[in-house]
Amino acid sequence: MKHWKRFFLSSAIALSFMVTAGCGQSELRDSNALWGQADATEVDINTKVPGRLIKLYVKEGSEVKKGEKLAEIDQREQNALESAAQAKVEAAKAACLQAEANYDQALRDIQRYEMLYQNGAVSKAVYESYSNKRDVMSAVYEQSKASLAASEEAWKQSSINQGETTLVAPFDGIVTTKYSDIGAMISSGMPIVAVQDPVDNWVDFKVKETELDKYPLHARVHMEGRNPQLKIDGVIVDISKKPNFATYRATSERGNDDDIITFNVKVQTNDPRIRPGMRFKVVSVEGNSD
Repeated sequence: MKHWKRFFLSSAIALSFMVTAGCGQSELRDSNALWGQADATEVDINTKVPGRLIKLYVKEGSEVKKGEKLAEIDQREQNALESAAQAKVEAAKAACLQAEANYDQALRDIQRYEMLYQNGAVSKAVYESYSNKRDVMSAVYEQSKASLAASEEAWKQSSINQGETTLVAPFDGIVTTKYSDIGAMISSGMPIVAVQDPVDNWVDFKVKETELDKYPLHARVHMEGRNPQLKIDGVIVDISKKPNFATYRATSERGNDDDIITFNVKVQTNDPRIRPGMRFKVVSVEGNSD
């Protein structure tokens, strides 16, 4: 009986060692896997004109369609600026018409006094005074035309700015961040919300220089998430030229002062299941040199 007890005890201990060793090997294999982090296209929606935020149609987590309204800036200030710009255009037009009339009169005068001067009816000084007046009126007329063009351009920009008070989604996506609240004063260029494209995503991997040849451009990569059920595929679309220094040191090189550098390998996935920050490991690579 004692013999059997010792046998079962020995078997249990041996089995526990086998399980422990198996777990250790599994953990070791997992620790040796190449892990990367998911990311996605995200843009800040900025206002081009200053003003008070009067409407916010979305919140963090809202799904939006391209062209959908996100927020509105108080338009009254832009309306006032547009009206002022229009008034300047009208004033510039009037000034330009007057300058043109003065120039036309100066042309007629110089033509008449040139004939009188040639016939000896007026002195050279009188003729030159009208010649100078023509030159002055010509310069004034040219300046008035330039001022009118500038005023019209400013009016055009003011009209455009009126349309910039409504902010819309640039693409189908998800609102990830809200930077401002209703009632806040917004300055030009200030972001209101951030919108993320859920189907323009990728996974970045930091690949050691010693293993970079296993990840050629355009190769297909099979990946697995922290949740083993989440399996995705992607294509290598970019391999950075700029290295990351001092990130790895091989176990067999502990006595070597040279660290192994890594390069960022971008694997485009475009998978709606992916969220930025998720971690994925490489399962296999199709098209590598192995």
